[in-house]
Amino acid sequence: MTLPALLLVPLLCATTPTRVELVFGGDVIPHGEVKTVAELHARTGAKPADGGAAPSLNHEGWDHVFGPITDVLRTADVGVVNLETPVTDNKKAVTRELLFNAPSAMAYALASAGVKVVSTANNHARDQHPAGLLETLRHLDAAGIRHAGTGPSKSAAWEPVFLDVRGVKVGFLSFTRWLNGFSNPKTEEGAHVAFVPYPEHRHHRGLKPEEAAEAVRAAAARCDALIVLVHWGTEYKDTPHPDDRELGRALLEAGAKAVIGHHPHVLQPLEAHPTADGRRGLIAYSLGNLVANQDRFYRHVPGRKGAEGDKRDSMLLRVTLARPAPGAPVALEDVAVLPVWIENNAVGRARKELRNIQPVLIDRELEAVEERLAALAARPEPLDKAARAEKAMLERRRVSSQHRRERILRMLPEGFAVASPELRQREARGLPGTGGAGPVAEGGRPARPAR
Repeated sequence: MTLPALLLVPLLCATTPTRVELVFGGDVIPHGEVKTVAELHARTGAKPADGGAAPSLNHEGWDHVFGPITDVLRTADVGVVNLETPVTDNKKAVTRELLFNAPSAMAYALASAGVKVVSTANNHARDQHPAGLLETLRHLDAAGIRHAGTGPSKSAAWEPVFLDVRGVKVGFLSFTRWLNGFSNPKTEEGAHVAFVPYPEHRHHRGLKPEEAAEAVRAAAARCDALIVLVHWGTEYKDTPHPDDRELGRALLEAGAKAVIGHHPHVLQPLEAHPTADGRRGLIAYSLGNLVANQDRFYRHVPGRKGAEGDKRDSMLLRVTLARPAPGAPVALEDVAVLPVWIENNAVGRARKELRNIQPVLIDRELEAVEERLAALAARPEPLDKAARAEKAMLERRRVSSQHRRERILRMLPEGFAVASPELRQREARGLPGTGGAGPVAEGGRPARPAR
């Protein structure tokens, strides 16, 4: 399927179009090993003269975890991820396999990394019970992160988030199709998750698909561009659930500009959908994991498909909304992806090397590998033992990265672009700069209250 609708020639008009750039990432999951990585990389300042704990300089190490993708998120107008965990500072919070929690430091690190909106409607929303769901929202509010999909009541859970970006009102609505067997309260009060169960779970309290479409229609009427964030699909399947194809298209017909999916923990295809009224729509069925500890023992073996590494494949999805002239409707303009691989050195780690888990941009990784190989090639022969070992390691890394890149890009139909890893120069596009395009600032934004 060709998709010229998503790669538009810039409109010729008397005024400069207003463009809003959104960047979407997948699931952020604080597995125990991810928490360990943050702890190992935590740095603290001097203890206060009047006593008390030394302040963290990098949000208890979480700045390190998000570091390689921070500049991409910060230079977008709005960075969005799926927060697949409650956030709690309760030291007695129960953590075990498939039962998550994260410290509030992680929320502040996400804000510092450039994330402005998170989806909280997912199957782990109630992992720390209703009290943990509500505590999560308080921490996000304190960190300055907007959230959609959960709330202290049914109406609050279904309330969209609206952001004004240079006069364009962008809305975000979030819901899940999985709730790990839980149901919402019988009354409309109390901690709720925006929930649209699959037919086999219809006895759990939530909206029907047609009711969700009406909620989208109502939300779309309140803004210039509505994005719907959906937790759906079947875990570890690289094809969409048949019901989700139908629902995703119905949500676009109801007024959404794009539907961004999470939950399967592997990538699923992107799809363009022209609506009946002539609008351009996008469905990203699953963006995979963004931060997680899955497939940690994967090693690339030439000649193998490499499906056992798919849970470490990811992408950042860059979507541009455009208003060609004041008062004109806002439309979906260009769509591009940045292939991402979750670096994880659970195996092959050198002695004394710290454990590491980070999302990295594959194209930047390949560029760095090529530069180092070129430097080694420029050395006089013969290479010493250490240089030969480094060269062999880099060549293996190049082959592995190229293979993962190819597996990621198989999810893109013809017509979708692969974005350059270089940052867009916003001033050159006639847009105000966002500030903070450089390295991760220690302490970050916003300032975290002392503890």
